[in-house]
Amino acid sequence: MSSGKISDRRSVMTYRQHFAVVWQRFVTENFDSPAHAAHVFQVDASTADKWFRGLNAPSGWVVGKAISDPHTREAALQLLTGNA
Repeated sequence: MSSGKISDRRSVMTYRQHFAVVWQRFVTENFDSPAHAAHVFQVDASTADKWFRGLNAPSGWVVGKAISDPHTREAALQLLTGNA
């Protein structure tokens, strides 16, 4: 394995961890509770709870839904682009 592949893996994991924190900020600022986020995104309660605790980041379809929803679009775009 080349050192470039190892380096790339570390960068990806670092971004994944960062994104989980960004998503945590988004859900805690825009939803009353994990149950509220679970209902809006149609995911199970444990998934939304992990988002609220910053343990996991969502799949792309959830991010797409946040951006396409007029109620969350502005907040999602600001956080996801680093403009918040």
